[in-house]
Amino acid sequence: MDPLALAGAFATIVGLLSNFKAERSGSDLSDFMQWLHEQHQEHIAQAISQNKALSTELSTLLATKHDELVTKITAINDQISCVAMQIDGFSGLAKILRPSPALSNQAKSILRQIVESGAKFVMEHKLGTGNPAEFIFIDGATGKVQYDEPQFINEDFETLVAMGLLRLELASKGSRRFIPSRAGAEYVKAKNNG
Repeated sequence: MDPLALAGAFATIVGLLSNFKAERSGSDLSDFMQWLHEQHQEHIAQAISQNKALSTELSTLLATKHDELVTKITAINDQISCVAMQIDGFSGLAKILRPSPALSNQAKSILRQIVESGAKFVMEHKLGTGNPAEFIFIDGATGKVQYDEPQFINEDFETLVAMGLLRLELASKGSRRFIPSRAGAEYVKAKNNG
């Protein structure tokens, strides 16, 4: 399959999956296939039914909790936008469709701490005590991210991910893992030198 067709097929399936989950609470492949037929997407439904590996992967995604799936789809969209912003001809479109939010002082501090720590990533640790979550340096550093506006901590991490300054991975139990990106390291270096 040529690169344009491959990219189009992936984008189409992810887009349709996103629309399905926005409209319905169905969590299995048969619900999705029925919805595809209702949306006059018979060619996509046929392609899915003819490809066992694709059917299996979609079944797994559809079984994911709604909030977790939305987080994953948002992360895909953010990553595509960040990549597109680096490519001539697509950067303007990506900036219009997904403008970069401004970084708060706390977000800048979080990014600086993570990059300068030398840790490979930061792991979110939710406390059952009612206290705000801790973000612990893992592999290469010890300690935790210091912050003083707990009500905005999630927004700040989401903004750093949306801007491509951190990467987000979900751990097996739903905790988030934030990984510094090259763009994030360059941002911190530029701010330190500026």
